[in-house]
Amino acid sequence: MKVHIPRIAFAVLIAFAITAGYAQEPTASHEDVLPVISNLTISTETVTDLRLKPLYAATIRMPEPVSSVVVGAPTFFQAEHNEHEPELVIVKPITTQLAASNLLIATKSGQVVSLRLISDGAVSSNTKPVDFVLTYKQRKGFLIGPSEETAPANPASVKHDSSTYESAYRQQASVSSPAWTTSHGELAASLGAVTEDGPDAIVAFSVLNNSQHWIELLPPQVELGNPSGNGNQSMDDRSKKKVLADQVAVRDFRFTQRRLAPGARADGIVRFVRPDFKQYQEHMQLVLATADAVNRPLLVDLPFTAPTATASNASAK
Repeated sequence: MKVHIPRIAFAVLIAFAITAGYAQEPTASHEDVLPVISNLTISTETVTDLRLKPLYAATIRMPEPVSSVVVGAPTFFQAEHNEHEPELVIVKPITTQLAASNLLIATKSGQVVSLRLISDGAVSSNTKPVDFVLTYKQRKGFLIGPSEETAPANPASVKHDSSTYESAYRQQASVSSPAWTTSHGELAASLGAVTEDGPDAIVAFSVLNNSQHWIELLPPQVELGNPSGNGNQSMDDRSKKKVLADQVAVRDFRFTQRRLAPGARADGIVRFVRPDFKQYQEHMQLVLATADAVNRPLLVDLPFTAPTATASNASAK
């Protein structure tokens, strides 16, 4: 015997089944979320926990433009980066289940931030903190990008400092055939004018790509090398011999270009705070490295005491 169900009743049964199915999906409530806004300092030695929740997105703001974003488990978490907002990364879980993974964010200057992504899922019995905004700041004494400016101690010296910096940069770029006096691995370097402006030192230089492939130059660094250091040892070699080096704070730098074809040249300049003194055996060095060989830098010895900007200008006349 067949039972005939009216069409209207059948439609009601289907709608009830669909509604019941949606009701079984776990949902997040605003009552079990505690929004958190954090400010952190960039560090390559630590991993930051990012606490996430389904239906919520976290915003990560970097101090400089982001070049790449990598998620360990893209089936659990989604990370978005838009070129129109180069300093922002948006992260959110795309599963309602418990999930954990990692996130790597690389910036234009070569800095890398590592985060651990943690999602407790959609169902939670207790109110838990959820990261809504995470803002990274530069570490004190770390490299400052070419787009960032540092206010001078004496505002009256702005024009003088700028002209000295610009003049040294243009002069180095105008050298037709630099003498490549220092080389190591993929790089060769030529040291240009070294001048001082008050507590700051300005160093002009040129870099040559000695390899057979394209390279990307990292921001220059300056350090005081240990007495037992060898001028062109790699970081691996120096760490094995427990050779230490003190970083010198870089105020500003500039390159004519950062990506070099085989045999191509880049001219650059760096401005840094010169230490007040050093040990007799120590030597100050300019550190140049590429993105694909950061552990094998080229070290160029620098004079600790250089002519002042005034003396250099007078001798040039």
